Amino acid sequence: MNYKAEILAFFFVATGFAQFDIPTPILDQSGQNGLIQRPEFYILDWEYGTRLKEKPTSLSIEADSMGLQEVNVLVNSEERPIIYTSDVSTPVCADGDCRLMEIRLYWTLLGAYAGFDYYRNTPLTKHDHDEFLSADYLKLHQLLMDNNSILKHKKIDELVDKPKQPKTEGVDAVAGATIKEVKESVVRGALYSCYTAWHLVHGPIKDAIQRRTLLSLDDTMVLRMLGSSNTGYQLFALKRLTENEYEAHYLRIAEIFESSIPLVRTFIVKKLPDTFWSSEKLQKPFWKSFSKVDINSRSLLLDHLGEVPESVLEGLSVELKNMTKNQIKVFLAHLEESKRVSSSIQANLEAFSNSDTETNAYLVKIYMEDFQQ
Repeated sequence: MNYKAEILAFFFVATGFAQFDIPTPILDQSGQNGLIQRPEFYILDWEYGTRLKEKPTSLSIEADSMGLQEVNVLVNSEERPIIYTSDVSTPVCADGDCRLMEIRLYWTLLGAYAGFDYYRNTPLTKHDHDEFLSADYLKLHQLLMDNNSILKHKKIDELVDKPKQPKTEGVDAVAGATIKEVKESVVRGALYSCYTAWHLVHGPIKDAIQRRTLLSLDDTMVLRMLGSSNTGYQLFALKRLTENEYEAHYLRIAEIFESSIPLVRTFIVKKLPDTFWSSEKLQKPFWKSFSKVDINSRSLLLDHLGEVPESVLEGLSVELKNMTKNQIKVFLAHLEESKRVSSSIQANLEAFSNSDTETNAYLVKIYMEDFQQ
């Protein structure tokens, strides 16, 4: 009997209730523990046909009274780490009746929350041990994705109104009503379960996993992260690319710029090497995303107007409808200073200035009148 099994057996004997079926590990074709299908709740990319093998590590998490529980790494066919996982068993009680919360948690290579699976023979439960509904599992998933949840700096007794009767530690049902500030983010009737799961996911294990990843970090892993849709991976990779690597992977970086979050876009524009702004080939893919990115990212791009080729200026002259008032002023001021106004740009400006639906058309009309004098 392994360590976890001994702890579970002790718990069942000590609490005096019947033993549940222990969740069966997911096995690959060779009979080894692993993962052969996408977890039901998961934030990372999953390629069809992926088969991951589970390997032990020295990492662990402490789950309440159940002691240390193993955190293992799931590797691909090339023995490269993909995600980390732990089969967590921890008691959750309600009205003095206790059951185990059994859940399989996943972490990214950076220690961030990656997802979870639950076991059909031991579903998660709420007050009175009502089983979680599909919406409840989704709500738990959304909670665990929030690494800045209100749960972060609160103790469990700070999240409930003080009960009139003595409270039993870890009891959802008698701990009082959940406070308003947190009620909407947790599963109703399962505050303690949500609180426990969140702190297991976002506890010390995050830094421990990241340290382990940094020890084995190489170019292959960095480029795999660059190719991911996960913004945490993208930013991590972008911070580690050399100037030559930025140029070599400029098309992928332009894709990230178009599809990622404002934080990542801002980092990209500020980190792009000077060579990008002197090369039409390197910078044009970023300008092509102008209408698709956020306002701040557009402004950051417009800061480089002095270095753009004529083709980019022509492209921007049809994007005036996507610019703010100040952005249009910046663009027109550049045209006036540079004197680079081709016939195509003039035609586009003329069309915009004569629009009856564009609020800022008057700015271009004034510019055109001055330009023609």
